[in-house]
Amino acid sequence: MPHTSRKKKPVHKKRKEFVDEEGWTRITSTTSVIGVPRKSTAVDSQTGGFHGRLEVPNVLKPAGVTPRPMKPVKGTTVDTMRAQYNRIEANWLESDLCRSLKEILRRYLGGGRREISNCVVFGSGSFCGDEIHWVDRHESAYYQIAAFRTVADTIEQIQGHWPPCYAQEPFYNELDAAFLANMHITRVDHPQGFNLLDEASFVYSPAAEPEVELRILSHDPEIWLHRSLEHLFYSNGMTVEDGQDDTRIDRDMAQAFLKTQDFAQLPDFDLKNFPFHGSMLWWRKTLDPEEKEP
Repeated sequence: MPHTSRKKKPVHKKRKEFVDEEGWTRITSTTSVIGVPRKSTAVDSQTGGFHGRLEVPNVLKPAGVTPRPMKPVKGTTVDTMRAQYNRIEANWLESDLCRSLKEILRRYLGGGRREISNCVVFGSGSFCGDEIHWVDRHESAYYQIAAFRTVADTIEQIQGHWPPCYAQEPFYNELDAAFLANMHITRVDHPQGFNLLDEASFVYSPAAEPEVELRILSHDPEIWLHRSLEHLFYSNGMTVEDGQDDTRIDRDMAQAFLKTQDFAQLPDFDLKNFPFHGSMLWWRKTLDPEEKEP
């Protein structure tokens, strides 16, 4: 007796919901990097650099876990925050890491060869938030903003004026914003910090996640205080579906960036919670005279 033929049900790719860095729920059928806008990049065959363009993906529905400002620890004031910062800054200024950072900046920016347009820091964490969970990151945040201010101070000494300074962090509260303003740094909300970046920016992104790194890469800043980018050359189990090879694009972006950059591994600074672990400074290579365009 012949077997009864049945129509096979079409195989649908399993769709997954995820929450992106902005707190929105999206639906995808791919396991590529999530939360990062699609990139359209072209590598310059002469300079080895790239030109990037970011396209914002469609938002489907809001989720209930949008990052929100942390409530400040009870009794905190701008004065108490500034006092804690001053103590931490004094320790920071005596470190080998601080001295090396200033030396490299002066060597690179000295003589008016480069002009920094603005300075932007991403993801320092709240300086006074009460939702610290199992790790108290207040001290790390103060150390990182001290490093950021050191760069701005050095740029001011070289360029003769304080550069516009901005800080983006979803957990900043109104006290954080007031503390930053007291130090001439403007708090901004996502995505304004990324929109402020250009090819003459200084960027500091301590312990940034890959989606933040890729956004910064697409703007090709003049100087970037960050870490090694070696991890961007590994797929981490990501697959390619629907003709989208995001892993390859990410590698190409990182590779193009590295071709145009010099870097320095900065000295260690042994502190609780490792706020400067693996810090590296990246800056654009200075072309030799024969390499410059006519």
